Formats: sequence, structure tokens, C-alpha cells
Amino acid sequence: MHASEIAPYVGFAQRKGSVLYGAERITERGARPLVVLMDSAAPEKFKSKLAANCKNTPCAEVEQLHLATHRENVKAIAVTDPSLAAAIIDLMR
Repeated sequence: MHASEIAPYVGFAQRKGSVLYGAERITERGARPLVVLMDSAAPEKFKSKLAANCKNTPCAEVEQLHLATHRENVKAIAVTDPSLAAAIIDLMR
């Protein structure tokens, strides 16, 4: 999946404050990610570890994730808003 496909949904989630940035925030206790998006350029070890920690959460790889978030060096984000997460999951199919 390319960043341009999900950019509107990520932008809405950012404005709403429904985005968790980074693997530490996504996997911390109390975090409720509904969908996890990882940069396809991230190391395989990072992606496999994050996917293992988010067993029951849909995960997807996104090419050039930084273009959707407008932040440099972002390797993973999670969306916590149910309607925006559902829209992103529909795009993944």
C-alpha cells in the first residue's frame, strides 16, 4: 500500500489526536491500537517484533509512511479511532 492511499485518513486521525507514533507507544500498556501501519523501509526485525506484539491488531506495510504523516523518521503508527481504522482496513483488502 502506498502512503497516498491512506494519507487522508491518517490526516484526519492526526487532527483528532487518534494516532500513536512509534513502536514503544503502540505496544505500551493501555494503548488501544485498532490498526498498525509500518513503513516498508523499516528493518525486518523491527516489523516482525511489532507484528508479534500486536497479534490481534491488523498490521499493514506502507511505502513511504512519512509522506502520510508529514513527519520524518516515522517507522510505525497506530490509529485508535474506530471509524478511521475501519476505513484503513477496508483499503487494505
